[in-house]
Amino acid sequence: MKIGVMDSGAGGLTILNAIHKKQPHLDLIYLADDAFAPYGNKSVAQLQERLIKVGRFFEKENVCAIVVACNTATVTAIDALRASTSLPIIGVEPAVKPAFRLSKQRKVAVLATPVTAESERLNQLINLWKADSQVSIMSSSTLAFDIDAWPETEEKIKLTIQELSQEMLANNIDTLVLACTHYPLVKHFFEQALGSECEIIEPSEGVTAQLIRRLEESYPEKMCELREPNSQQEGKIELCSSLGFKNMQRLVSWVVASQVITDKRHVYI
Repeated sequence: MKIGVMDSGAGGLTILNAIHKKQPHLDLIYLADDAFAPYGNKSVAQLQERLIKVGRFFEKENVCAIVVACNTATVTAIDALRASTSLPIIGVEPAVKPAFRLSKQRKVAVLATPVTAESERLNQLINLWKADSQVSIMSSSTLAFDIDAWPETEEKIKLTIQELSQEMLANNIDTLVLACTHYPLVKHFFEQALGSECEIIEPSEGVTAQLIRRLEESYPEKMCELREPNSQQEGKIELCSSLGFKNMQRLVSWVVASQVITDKRHVYI
């Protein structure tokens, strides 16, 4: 079984790594849509049109499901993608529900790209689950883009995280939601800046669990075959970029199971 995973750059690899760890026998094809990045400064109409094209690419690759491993694409365009394909579509939403449950001081920060921070869906989720919590919605217009340019941008990333963290500490934030899949790639910098008193929440395990549920529902026989002892071969990982090979080595560097990468391709979307 082959699963398609997409993001505007490297961020969705946090989701790919989680999927491979939990279901190592699945084949995974990852699309970094670098040519259209950053998604955070595109209009809703542009993102909807782009995601439909991404869906067509994955259909040609004969995937069984598509994981939209991008918060911005999920909150703005996932409905358009679902309307254009019969494949199971799994999105990624800010993990605000577990954050509000974990927060002891009832002070939660949600860090996102500007598009996600201003989205109706994020505000709906917050209003649904916040109860008596105080919520700070924060955004960065550069952090995700700088993470895609790692490691040359490491010092700039550290400075951005330090500035954001100082604001959180001043507001006595005790729980941080990383509402962009790029951000967990530099989670250790947030941990250093915020200290052990601040809980940091990211969505990779929840998205993986949802993917497995959808696969069990849609392909029960294939999932049963994957669990059989004679089919326990480790799955392959393919990496694709719409920008070519310029960022390919960076993508490889973020893949935990890099030994099972079998193909690296430039694709045209």
